[in-house]
Amino acid sequence: MGSAIGSGIARALERNDQVEAIAGFDLEPPRRWMRRADFQFARPTDHERVARIVAEFQPTVVVHAWVFEPRARSSPGQARARTVAGTESLLGAIAKIDSVGHIAVRSGVSVYGSGRGTPERPTIDTLARPTSTFGDMLARVEERCAQSATSLGATMAAMRLAPIMASYLPNPLGRYLRLPVVPIPMTTKRFGVVHLVDAAKSIAAAASTQYQGTLNVMASDPVTPIEALTIGRRIPVPVLPVAFRLGRSLAEIPGTPLPEHIAELLSRGAVVTSSDMSALGVTMTRTTKDALADLYSAGRLIDVDLSRSLPLVDERTAEVG
Repeated sequence: MGSAIGSGIARALERNDQVEAIAGFDLEPPRRWMRRADFQFARPTDHERVARIVAEFQPTVVVHAWVFEPRARSSPGQARARTVAGTESLLGAIAKIDSVGHIAVRSGVSVYGSGRGTPERPTIDTLARPTSTFGDMLARVEERCAQSATSLGATMAAMRLAPIMASYLPNPLGRYLRLPVVPIPMTTKRFGVVHLVDAAKSIAAAASTQYQGTLNVMASDPVTPIEALTIGRRIPVPVLPVAFRLGRSLAEIPGTPLPEHIAELLSRGAVVTSSDMSALGVTMTRTTKDALADLYSAGRLIDVDLSRSLPLVDERTAEVG
């Protein structure tokens, strides 16, 4: 619940009157003020503490969003270790109670990979064949949650999200695209993203409606890397796709490391067949271009004409205070 996506999911669930109570935990406190959700600190490796929190709350629905993207809040090694530990802590805790009837899992489109034979627009029926660390992590999380749901006799929803975008969200793709000068592959391949608000409310809806199955969550109107930079008025430096993938370590120099799943996305594209969200009662409110525009809005300078915004005063009688 401490990550931006976790906080967003909790806030979306708070607005649902059918949800009686909400509890969550994380390494960090929530990014937003919570009206009625209960938050507690817990480490992914603290199995006993997680088990105690879950046992005291006795949840009927569990949202597993304790997934760490490489180079977002953690190094690749930390991201994998924390994700594995957090998944095992949570699933081990709910295995000890008999109240859980549904599990909603935060996954991602990286599970499809970009190897040979991968279709241009994977559907939910496309076999998961990850070709990156993050994709492999997500596929394993889905597999473990499915095993846990089966043993509990519960249902499960796997929400495969495109890269999540927002102006205040720490993520490697957004950090890279906001560089003033951006090396970019010379390609017409497109990629899509999903805005944080749409991602959070989609997962919250899958939890509250107890939807069973897999859904691809991606905004409409995908873009090429050049189009993405045009939205932010950044300076592109085109390079060959092969050179871009091999030289992505150069991004370490300005402090914007580029993990392999983002390098794949930029050089090979990443567009999936979006699922119909009407079954969840969700309407996607932002396109990929809208989400990228929000990304670039952070730190924008606004010129204010004070002579028009302040009331007129008589300079002779004005008081400074």
